[in-house]
Amino acid sequence: MQEFMKDRYGVDDLTIGLGVLSMLLALIGSLSKLSVLTWIALAVVIIALLRAFSKNIAARKRENAVYLDLVAKVPAVGSFLAPLSQGKGAGASSRSTSSAAPQAGVEFNRAKRTAQRMWRERNDNLFFRCKSCGSILSVPRGKGRIRVTCPKCGTKVEKQS
Repeated sequence: MQEFMKDRYGVDDLTIGLGVLSMLLALIGSLSKLSVLTWIALAVVIIALLRAFSKNIAARKRENAVYLDLVAKVPAVGSFLAPLSQGKGAGASSRSTSSAAPQAGVEFNRAKRTAQRMWRERNDNLFFRCKSCGSILSVPRGKGRIRVTCPKCGTKVEKQS
């Protein structure tokens, strides 16, 4: 699958928006028994898939930029969706390149290893997140109330082990 998607655009904010729109149209069409809406929803899904599999990356980026500009102008929706497209990897900037797939796999493997380590050491250590930077910290169980310093950001926290 990675070889197939190598030179293709992939999923961005507009594609996700089209997917949500198609689900809403399909739901409304099936509840109101309007088959026209269901067919329109199918057409929207096909357009979203064609965008995702497109090799014309420059055109897809322009379309996505126009979509993000339009969404940002909508009063209620724009302020809600703007942080999502600029935040932690949700958006065209992190998804549209072909190098994003291996990076996502590396991040997944790192999270998997961390979860396995936490499961193995769950009886000996207490795990919690730093409130400042979000990194996972561990302290030995049964030591009472201890002061923990985050090695990443230096925040000090008192924790009951």
